[in-house]
Amino acid sequence: MGTRTWLGLAIIMSLWAANLAVAADWSLVPSVTQKSEFNSNINLTYNSPLSDYIFTLTPAADFNYTTEITQLQGHLGLSGQHFITNSNLDHVDQNYQINGKYQATPKVNLSLNTSYIVDSTLLQELMASGLVIGRSPRTSFLANPGMTYNITERLSSTINYNFTRVLYQLPQYTDYTTHQIGFIFNYLLRNERTTLTNSNIVRETLYPGGNSYKTLGVYLGANHKFRENWEFNLLGGMNINKSDFATQVQDFSQFPFFISVQQKRVTHTKGTPYFNVSTTRRWTNLSLTAGFSRDQSPSAYGYVTNFTRIYASLGYNFTERLTGTLGGDYSLSTQASQANNLDYHYYHGTAQLAYKITEKFSVTPGYRFSQYDNATAGQSAHAHSAYVMLNYAYPIHYQK
Repeated sequence: MGTRTWLGLAIIMSLWAANLAVAADWSLVPSVTQKSEFNSNINLTYNSPLSDYIFTLTPAADFNYTTEITQLQGHLGLSGQHFITNSNLDHVDQNYQINGKYQATPKVNLSLNTSYIVDSTLLQELMASGLVIGRSPRTSFLANPGMTYNITERLSSTINYNFTRVLYQLPQYTDYTTHQIGFIFNYLLRNERTTLTNSNIVRETLYPGGNSYKTLGVYLGANHKFRENWEFNLLGGMNINKSDFATQVQDFSQFPFFISVQQKRVTHTKGTPYFNVSTTRRWTNLSLTAGFSRDQSPSAYGYVTNFTRIYASLGYNFTERLTGTLGGDYSLSTQASQANNLDYHYYHGTAQLAYKITEKFSVTPGYRFSQYDNATAGQSAHAHSAYVMLNYAYPIHYQK
């Protein structure tokens, strides 16, 4: 299930949207971005870090198609990376996404989100699970259909299914598949500012060899708008986890003549807390986004991680053409199974300016610092990255 499957879904969604149109609003934004970067530790390794100059060229196109009952959004992009010294790491990444919504009846809304991504960077895996892996080409496919039913003017229910398949080229990393079904209920209070939420999920992560990790999650929370420019979200609850893994055990029954190694299935059930808290606040020239989350994620190492993350970002508009951004986050990743006790800490901070030379052409210099700690082994790695991005975008708009 890869490029052909995704293209099939994309074509079906495009034809479906086109046939439904009476009055339509189209927008298309083709763009090209060139990034020149120096990175002091391209693999974020503990020992003998490699530094390099990296040139990246990214042609892309974003589109939006809207009618009274249909919305179709998409992103199509390629990203070619060239390493000046370590040219064996050169790679062309792919990123294709199409999302659709359709109001079938006044009370029923259908949705479908799809993506097909091929990348070799560290950030995709790092942001997903908090773990650093080598630059193995990674392919991920996602399909997420859903349906929302408006029971009353204030109460709505949503059911969705999420399928994810992740494949790695290097044999030391473990492919995995996840299936998740979600049930969500939202109730808008009479103040028209607060929405109460109940979210329930059933998730299964499958690894080769029959290894699996099952999760039942029950969460409660609320979204509150203090005012038009200030919003707060809170969702919390519990994940009940059951892992079923094969492990090797040593048999000493014939000691001292010989020691045998046998395969044994190990099951383990455990409850862990879940949190997702975020806020967004906007002023005239300043904006703030911050949050805290604790959930679980599959990883390339063949086990599920407990993943805790704290993040914040500040944006400031100096002028109509010049904006600045400061951001940072901290994450803690620990193994969720009983086999090992591994702790990984990741810190990163960014600072960048974006200047619009013209309406279509902009330049963005920036700096990024990263640090990755293996607390169990007492090892630490850090990287400095300085870059300049040039972007040209040509918006096209059409109405009929």
